[in-house]
Amino acid sequence: MNKATKAAFTSAYFGWVFDYYEVFLLTFLILPLRQEWGLTVAEAGWLFSAQLLSLAVGGIVFGWLADRYGRKPILVITIVIYALATFARAFAPDYATMMVLTIIGGLGIGGEYGVGQSLVSELMPKRSRGFWSGILYGGCFIGIMLAALVGGYVAPWLGWRWTFAISGLPVLFAIYVRVASPESPVWEKQAKQDRGAQDALAALASPSFVVPFLKCLVMATVYFFAYYGIATFLPSYLVSQGLTVTKASWWLFFSGFAGLAGNILGSWLLDRVGRRWTLSILMLVATSAAIVLATTWSTLLQSWLILVPFFVLFVGANGATVFGALFSEAFPTKLRTTGMSSALQIARGLAFIPPLIVPLILPTYGYVPIVVVSAAEFLFVGLWVWTFRETRDVDIAEIDAAADTTVAPVATKAAVS
Repeated sequence: MNKATKAAFTSAYFGWVFDYYEVFLLTFLILPLRQEWGLTVAEAGWLFSAQLLSLAVGGIVFGWLADRYGRKPILVITIVIYALATFARAFAPDYATMMVLTIIGGLGIGGEYGVGQSLVSELMPKRSRGFWSGILYGGCFIGIMLAALVGGYVAPWLGWRWTFAISGLPVLFAIYVRVASPESPVWEKQAKQDRGAQDALAALASPSFVVPFLKCLVMATVYFFAYYGIATFLPSYLVSQGLTVTKASWWLFFSGFAGLAGNILGSWLLDRVGRRWTLSILMLVATSAAIVLATTWSTLLQSWLILVPFFVLFVGANGATVFGALFSEAFPTKLRTTGMSSALQIARGLAFIPPLIVPLILPTYGYVPIVVVSAAEFLFVGLWVWTFRETRDVDIAEIDAAADTTVAPVATKAAVS
C-alpha cells in the first residue's frame, strides 16, 4: 500500500474498532446506570434495543449519503457523531437524555463501517482486496476486547461518567481522517457521470441493487441470529451451571480473541481460495464445533475442556469477516455503500430478536437446542454464499460494467418520465 492507501485503511479500521467498542461498552455500564437511576430491566433493555435499531437507520442513511457525496466526508461525519454522543453521555442527567444520546450515537455507529469498507474496497489492489477487507472487519474483535478491559476493570475504578467521557476521545481521530485519508478515485470517477438524485433513486429499483441486497440481507440476518443466539446468554448460563471461569469481562475477551484468530485465518484465505470457499470453510468449522458441543454438553460442562470447542466455535463463527469483500463487490460503485451498509446494519438491528427468544427456551430445554439451531443456521450461511458470484481477482470496474446493463434501463425510464 502507498501512503494514501495506508491512511485510508487506518481511518476505516480504527473507526470500526471504536464502533464495536462503543456498542459493547454499554453492556458493562448498564449496571451502574441501573443502580444510579433505579432503572427496571425493561428500561435497560430499551437502551440496547434503541441502539440496535438506530444502527439500522444509520446504515441506510449514511450509506446513501456516502454514495451521493463521497466516502471520506461521510466517514468523518459518522465518527464525529458517535464520538460526540458518547462524550455527551458522561453528562446525561437522566434516563431520557441517555436514551436520546444513545440513539444519536447509534446512527453514527451504524453508518461508519459501510463507508469505511467501500473506501477500502475501492482503493486496494484486487490481488489483496479480500485480505484487507477481512482484516478491516477484524477491528470489531479488537473493539470487543478493548470494551471488555475498559468495562471490566477501568469503569469500576473511574465510574460510568468518566468512562463515557474518555471513550469520546475518538472524535480527535476524525481530524486525522479529514487530513490524511484520500477520497476514493473510483467514486470520484462515478460521481462525474452521475445524473442526479432522481437517477440514483431509480437505480435502487434495478435488479443490480435489489437482487444482491436481498441476498446480503438474508445471509447477514441468519448469521447474526446464529451468533447472537449462542453468544448473548451463554456467559450467565455457564456461571449458573458452576463454570466460574466465565466472568463477563473475561468471557468477552476470550470470545473476542478466538474471533480475531478466525478473522486472520479468514482474511488470509479470501484472496487464495475466494470469497465463497472462505465463508463455507468458516461456517463448516462453526457448525462442526457446535455439533461437538451439543453432543458432549453434559460431559464437558463442568470442565475447562469445554473451552476448547467454544474456542473453535468462535474461530469459525466470524463469517462476517467475509462480508466486507463479498457484500461490497456485489454492488456497483454508485450503490455500493447504500446496499452493503443497509443490508449489514438492518440485519445487525434485527439481532435484538434472538435475545428475546432464548430466555423462553432455556428454562425448559436448556442450551443444547439453541446450539443445534445455531449450527443449522451457520450451515445455511455456508451454503447460501454460493448464490453469489465469485469476485476474487475481479476489478472494481468490471463490477460496474456488469451492473450497467441492469441500471441503465431503469435510469433511462426515470429520466424520460
